[in-house]
Amino acid sequence: MNSPRAWFAHAGRRVTAFVSAPVSPEPLGVFRIGVALVLLLQAWSLADHLPLLFGDRGLAPWRLSEPLASRWVPHLGTAVTFFQQWGVSSRVCIAGLASVYALGLVGLLLGWRTRMCAVGVWLLHTILVSSNSLLVYGLETFAHISLFYCAVMPVGAAFSLDRRAGRVSGEPSAEMTLSLRVLQLHLCIMYFMTGFEKSLGAPWQSGEALWKILMQPQYSRYDFAWLAAMPWLVKALSWGTLVVEVGYPVFIWPRRTRAFWALMTLGLHAGIAVFMGLWMFGGIMSVLTFAAFGWESFKPWVAPWVRKLAPRGMKSEGTTGQAPTPEGL
Repeated sequence: MNSPRAWFAHAGRRVTAFVSAPVSPEPLGVFRIGVALVLLLQAWSLADHLPLLFGDRGLAPWRLSEPLASRWVPHLGTAVTFFQQWGVSSRVCIAGLASVYALGLVGLLLGWRTRMCAVGVWLLHTILVSSNSLLVYGLETFAHISLFYCAVMPVGAAFSLDRRAGRVSGEPSAEMTLSLRVLQLHLCIMYFMTGFEKSLGAPWQSGEALWKILMQPQYSRYDFAWLAAMPWLVKALSWGTLVVEVGYPVFIWPRRTRAFWALMTLGLHAGIAVFMGLWMFGGIMSVLTFAAFGWESFKPWVAPWVRKLAPRGMKSEGTTGQAPTPEGL
């Protein structure tokens, strides 16, 4: 280990093991279930407002939304025009596409023909979101990314009907490991850059950011005027948010701090959901961290509930071996 060649060889073996030593498919199965549940809840909450959200005479008429979308992205108006030649009204077409989207999410949740359902849901999500720019905020961005990951990653190898039917293997594999590492590294980069960008803003540096956010009418769910008498608490919460986000890639990897930092992150998103009313955004972000880093830490308490929710025979039968992680980070 004293020579540079030996050091590089050792480092190469560690990196290779990190991205390819077989791990359990369960975290990706939890990721699939969580994403599908959040998006099904969103679909249910919007079901009564489809014409208003996506209709040509709704909040974002197609003549306004189409120029904002990329010409390479499918648009709802194109689909409606196509089906109208068979006498299908735009209202029925929109309802039909939304129903297919919801059914695809159910298939994704159950892990039935997982890849097909994930690709179909991702394409339909693209069409619906590109047809109404008013819907595009943090939730839709991370939902779209998550659905893409579901389409390309082996998320149906655990807690799925595909596993029960023998269409996929539930054994640990290098493909599982690489997929999980991509998700983990994506989250680390995202949280660090989000926290770093916030730290450059004057409201976050002064510690007044959360006060200004909570006092905005669109986010105000409770009366937080009493915080004016406790500026130290506002500053502690604002700076604590920065610490959680910037420190995410540092403290989420080591096993000694992983569970604590995952809980801190989940608590951050729970606060966003409860106090700002962004339930779906808080949900999708919690799913990402829980699946990527929290499952192995909290599995003894959570696994029985996941298996109860899954239909009989959908248990993962793979082992739970984990690839070496960079404890020194």
